[in-house]
Formats: sequence, structure tokens, C-alpha cells
Amino acid sequence: MSANRVRPHREARGLSQVALAARAGLSRQSVSAIEAGRATPAVDVALRLARALDCPVEELFGEPTPGSALDTESDGRPSSGRAAVASIAGRWVSHPLGKDGLGTAADAIVVGGERGRVEVEPLRPLSELRDNVVLMGCASGLGLLADRLNSRPGAGRFLWLPRSSTSALEALVRQHTHLAGVHLTDPHTGEPNVADVRRLGHAEPIVLITLGRWEAGLVVRSSGRGSVKRAADLARSGLRLARREAGSGAQRLLERTVCEQGLPVARARHPTLEVSGHLDVARAVAMGAVDAGVATRDAAMAFGLGFVPLAEERYDLAVPRSGLSDPRVLRLFDVLASGEFRRELSVLGYDARPAGERVAEVRAA
Repeated sequence: MSANRVRPHREARGLSQVALAARAGLSRQSVSAIEAGRATPAVDVALRLARALDCPVEELFGEPTPGSALDTESDGRPSSGRAAVASIAGRWVSHPLGKDGLGTAADAIVVGGERGRVEVEPLRPLSELRDNVVLMGCASGLGLLADRLNSRPGAGRFLWLPRSSTSALEALVRQHTHLAGVHLTDPHTGEPNVADVRRLGHAEPIVLITLGRWEAGLVVRSSGRGSVKRAADLARSGLRLARREAGSGAQRLLERTVCEQGLPVARARHPTLEVSGHLDVARAVAMGAVDAGVATRDAAMAFGLGFVPLAEERYDLAVPRSGLSDPRVLRLFDVLASGEFRRELSVLGYDARPAGERVAEVRAA
């Protein structure tokens, strides 16, 4: 797919695809295909689009070079710093590399912009940036998967960005990630992930493919006076709890468990400390900043902590159905289902037997 900047120029002028198509003498389907990178316009078509948008054709289809500013879509406010960059659905997208990305070499440096649009200065050739595949999700297994893929030859360079399940799904809808990791159990039916994906209203069906199953529960000090032994101990006066960010599967589980113990949900929503990942929960317990928090068994194992199981959850990767024709994504799923990757997941406490299984195809409600 070829990247272009037709869509941001059209939106900046307040035009719909239908209106732009009428100005340029094209069909709406042709404009949609060009914006999405599914079609490369002939020279005459490119010139007609440039005239319709009152801009040089180079601004729509010119190829920026490393060292020059690249206009990207972004979720956050721009700030000076490092960024990961990828081409998704024919548009350049950037993501800030915060504390979770300190060990990752940046694709670009942020040089300016405004909310929703960020200018970056590439540090790699654009051909390399276009090969990037973004994986969003909170499972450490995604980092292992990306590392295994990047250590062997083949299509794609894979970037793991730790995010909550809800944040990852929202990014999938905005076409800011190629795949989204999710573990969100529907409180009414107990069904994993399908209900939340259906509520997204995505334009095309979303396929769910399982990474594995894991145990989620309370990460606690393994011994010592006052250590948490069971869920009922959440009622203990003075207990210091870690909270995960809103929209995370771990926070949902904490709130559900608190309610099952007959406690007010505020007990889970106004705790001692808020953190943004399973490993951060375990780190906070290990440092003595809190007494307990909900995370996964592998996070407890990483810090030698105790673990009180609360639920078994299925962790799925959500990908638009059209993405399954991308050779980079196909290679990812081949490695996901491989014996060596399953063995490594198993050592971390995952049930890796269902890894690679296609479990659902979800259409918008």
C-alpha cells in the first residue's frame, strides 16, 4: 500500500469523500481506495485531486525524505521527544515512546504539531517505517512475540506498545494500530472480548485470534504480617490497593471482585496508587508502595511475589479482517502458533495451547 496525504488535506477543507470525488470527476469509491492506499492514482488523477484540493501534487503524493518533517496522526498532545511511526491504512501515524519504550530505538523525533496532528523528523528511511507493524496491548507475551519476529528474517518490523485493552481497541477503530490485544470479560454473559469489540462500531468485521489464556488475580507480598491471602482480605481496614487505568481488564476484575465481597465499588476506584500495567502493579507491591493489586500470574512471578487467583481469562488479538491478507500479519500468526513460542509462553504461566486459534469474527452492533 502506498501512503499519501489526500485524506488530511480533504478533512482540513471540510470536504466529504463524495464532495471531493465530485470536484475531481471521480467516483467516491476511487477516492476511498486512494486514501486507504489500496489504489495508486495515475498521473492525471493525481493532478485532478491536487486541483480539487488547491495544493501542489507533491503535497499529496510526494515522498518525504529522512531528515525532513513528516506530518502524522497522533492520539496525544505533541511534545519534544521520541516516537514510533508506522503507515496504517495509507496514513502516517506516530506514537510517543514514553517510559515503556526507553529500550526501543525511536523511528523519529517529534518537532511540532497540534493535538491530533504531529510533525516528526524521521530517523530511518521511510521504506523501513512503512514496514512497521504496531501491536498494542498489555500482555508481556506481545513483547516476546515482537522480539521473536524481529530476530529472524521476514516481512515486517514489529513494535509492541503497552496499552490497556480499551485503549488498544479504540486505537484499532481510529486505525492507529494494526492489532489490538484485549482481555475484557462481559459482566452479563461472561463471554470474553466479543461484546466490547462489537460495541466499537468498526467499519469492517474484526477477527479475534487467541494469544493464550492466563490467570488474573491479586499480586501480594508472599509472606509477612498482614499479607493478603484471599479476596475477602480486600475488606481489611487500611489495606493499600493499586488501581489500574480505567478501561483495563484488570481494573474491571478488581471492581467486580470488590462488589462480590460486598464492598462499595469506590473501594476499587479510589485506592492508594494508580499504575498503568501488570508489571507496574507487581513493582508497586514489591517496593512496598501498596499491599495488593490485580495483575497476571506472570507479573507476580517476575518479582517473586505471592498470587491469589481470581479469574482465568482469554487474551485475544483483534485485527480487521482485511488485515489478514497482509503478509506481515500472516507471519505474525505463524510465529504465534509455533511450538517454540508456545513453550516460552507456558514458562510464563500462560495456557498456550489455544495460541493461534481463530475464535470469532465480530461485526459491529
